[in-house]
Amino acid sequence: MKHFLILLVSSCLFSLGGWGQVAITGQIRGVVTDSSGAVVPGVQIKAQGPNLMAPQVVTSQTDGTYLIDHLPIGTYQVTYTVQGFKSLVRSGVNLTAGFAATVNAQLELGTVTQSVEVSAAAPVVDVTGNQTATNFDDSLLQQIPSGRDTWSTVAQAPGTTSSNFDVGGSQSFQQATMQVHGSTPGEQVYSFNGLRLNWPGSTGGFTSFYVDNDSLQELQVVSDDAPAEVGVGGIYMNMVPKSGSNTVHGLAAIYYDSAATQATIKEPIFQGTPVAAGSPIIMTRDTAVNLGGPLIRDKWWLFGSWRLYNIKESILSVPDKNGNPTTDPNHQSNVMLRSDYQLNNNNRLNFVWWYNEQNRFFRRDTAYAFVNQEAAWRQIEPAYILQTQWMSQFHGFTLDTRFGYMHQVFPLGYQAEVGPDSFNRQDSTLSTETGAAPFEYVNPAHVWSFATSASYFKSNFLHGQHNLKFGVDASTNFNEYIYRVLGGINAFYNNGVGTSVTAFNTPNDQRSIYHELAFFVQDKWTIGRRLTINVGGRFEHFTTFSPKQTSPAATFPQLFPVRSYPQSPDYVSWNTIQPRIGVAYDVTGKGTSVLRAAFDRFDAVQGTYLAETLNQNGFSGNSYSWIDTNGDGIPQQSEWLNPANLLSGAGGLFTRVDKNLQRPYSEEVNVGYEQQIIADIRVAANYYYRSTKQQYAERNVANLPSDYTAMASINPLTGAPLTIYNLAPAKVGLSDFLITNIPALDNNAYHAVEFTAQKRMTHRWQLLSGFTIQRKKGTYSRGLTDDFNNPNNNINRADSILDYDATYVFKLDSSFQFPGAVGFSTNYQHYTGYPLDPNFGPPTAVFQGLNQGPINVIVQTRGATRLPAVNLLNLRLSRPTKLGDRFILEPLVDLFNVTNANTLTGQVSTIGPNYLRPTDQVLNPFIARFGLRFSF
Repeated sequence: MKHFLILLVSSCLFSLGGWGQVAITGQIRGVVTDSSGAVVPGVQIKAQGPNLMAPQVVTSQTDGTYLIDHLPIGTYQVTYTVQGFKSLVRSGVNLTAGFAATVNAQLELGTVTQSVEVSAAAPVVDVTGNQTATNFDDSLLQQIPSGRDTWSTVAQAPGTTSSNFDVGGSQSFQQATMQVHGSTPGEQVYSFNGLRLNWPGSTGGFTSFYVDNDSLQELQVVSDDAPAEVGVGGIYMNMVPKSGSNTVHGLAAIYYDSAATQATIKEPIFQGTPVAAGSPIIMTRDTAVNLGGPLIRDKWWLFGSWRLYNIKESILSVPDKNGNPTTDPNHQSNVMLRSDYQLNNNNRLNFVWWYNEQNRFFRRDTAYAFVNQEAAWRQIEPAYILQTQWMSQFHGFTLDTRFGYMHQVFPLGYQAEVGPDSFNRQDSTLSTETGAAPFEYVNPAHVWSFATSASYFKSNFLHGQHNLKFGVDASTNFNEYIYRVLGGINAFYNNGVGTSVTAFNTPNDQRSIYHELAFFVQDKWTIGRRLTINVGGRFEHFTTFSPKQTSPAATFPQLFPVRSYPQSPDYVSWNTIQPRIGVAYDVTGKGTSVLRAAFDRFDAVQGTYLAETLNQNGFSGNSYSWIDTNGDGIPQQSEWLNPANLLSGAGGLFTRVDKNLQRPYSEEVNVGYEQQIIADIRVAANYYYRSTKQQYAERNVANLPSDYTAMASINPLTGAPLTIYNLAPAKVGLSDFLITNIPALDNNAYHAVEFTAQKRMTHRWQLLSGFTIQRKKGTYSRGLTDDFNNPNNNINRADSILDYDATYVFKLDSSFQFPGAVGFSTNYQHYTGYPLDPNFGPPTAVFQGLNQGPINVIVQTRGATRLPAVNLLNLRLSRPTKLGDRFILEPLVDLFNVTNANTLTGQVSTIGPNYLRPTDQVLNPFIARFGLRFSF
């Protein structure tokens, strides 16, 4: 907290009150002219709408230009009045987060009391910005059949790919790893009401929080060319909560499905025989209620929401002791409360409390395909977020200040039936995990985040109009793990035969901290009425370290005698600058088409992963060769705990960092054209290029490449000769891992062409569609579990297809209301099959008989074998009925995976008896979900 306060005070002094965050509001801008085309200064322009407590008023400047900034998401009426002209009223201007609507006004001579209403089509093309974003408004969130969670929603955005494929909520209890347009998987930000509040652990790209979609007014997915106020170039998920209004409004909904509404899963064929695979739904029940309205009209609004979600599935490939499929029950509950208060016409304040409890009773997310009930984790996780925002306008400036705090307690515990003599058993060849979970921990974590930005609009300055924005954001992030391992060991097997044992330094209590501080400035510079130059820069400062900490006595005190550690120095102290340059040209001058080009640099998301890896008190262990002399499959200490059996050490005790380590970053180029056609339909074509630089991994500097001797072997996958490498006997067991930048990893490139079409809900229909042709190739990396000094790890590393690469990706969301108020909605997704295995790496084989023990070698370049293509079609039929003037009752039925495709999305990738055996990553079968919604 001390470090955070120092950053906060110093940042305030430096920035004179200007801090930065992503936009959760929109803009209305334009030029006011008379019938001759001459500009009209001094026009009073008033914007008002149901989501704005007090009308917002500006005056056109000397060149007739105006900007109404920081308008909440919603629909607005804009009124133009000035002496000598008729008043002009423009209605139906719809704003989404980050959207700038160009609304030009032409006034007619007359008196102010005379009024003219314009019914022109609402602008849907932002002709001044470069940001690529997909905005899921309430209509898309409510009317498109999907899993009703953040990840199944983001999966509908053009160009996105994900580790999970959801059928009717089948994956809603486990967050997905996502990427877009060549970003690194996990390059993700979860922004709550415009403020980044990610879980600080691991790589920093994940969340502690599962959100109730019904509580959101909009979920904005920023994917490319974000302005300098945004620090990340991957998937930026901006979740804007609903608010109260002057009218009482609300929703009550329930959704239900079960095995009785589901088709029978088709058993895939493995080695000529049908095998059990997949995780069909046993039952889901989803109930949500929300209510909003005024406590004091035009002054104080309140909104609240509640959700309870239960889902239970079968795990077909993992039978219980009686031979029946095991089950996987999960519970989720959410509460969100929001208060908005208008202090005066120029100041408003809001407060939001989010609460989530995510309970998973048999969590399986290790690298193994087949994890039995005893080896699964038990997770009972509460988390909450507190936020406040103050918006103030004075002397032409708009000040936006936000504060946020995220707190979680994330436990992964052993199952109740796991006894004290149990231990974890991992078989890499069979891809099985049994006995007990590999460890248990409690993970307390919290994030303090504070941000504010100042913006100013000025025309007739330096040859144009300028919308200047500058600011700073800062956060302090704390992550702790309290580990325990039963018996202090994990045992490893190769096709049922014991090979090695890892002894851990548990119980231990490890803690990591990182601080972030960023300054940004950006300018939207419009020259004339067509050309806009978006230019900005972002300075980021990142530090991470391990605070003073102590752990209890270890299970193996002879291996890990030191249990107290002082605070470490900063492992890294990075200072980086990110340029952002973009050009937008209004092709016709009518605000209906734009040609864009941009170059951007983004620093990679960081968490406590680096500190966790380097922390000498961190979770770590020694690996020993094991010969099961009595054949009982249980590693007695006499069979392995011998210094002569030491194979390697891992963790902070054996790891250090290159003092010249540089922060990874990505560079992106985007060129595109967007056109408004036929009222509010817009189409676009874009080319994307991205490359990630300065990636880091490990080198074991105690084992140099020259310490290995080549050995002739056979590739068990192809039968071709394969050279593997045996470590010199004197070097076995020596571990000195150096985290450093790996130049070979700079060899990566992403290219894509994408076509999109969008239409918001008007005239009874809406559309969101995208078709992406893409390819990402480069050098494959295992991250901080790699060793670039080990030549065995370099086999088939180069020229790989990287990440969740699907050559062709097509998305289609649409809704249409037929005569008779019958609603019909579609959610269709197509993906070329991912490389095998998308989540855990390319095909590998275990080789034994080497001095260093068993090794896993990549036996085929990643992408040479692909999984089958995925085609997922979901449909909805509904019949909303009006009850009086305000109430709507809507029964509905969702039909998920209409074609009943049980496509394999995961197969065992380790050569052995289970090679290519289907895992439970199988597209769930057709299921019908029934729902009933009551709204007003």
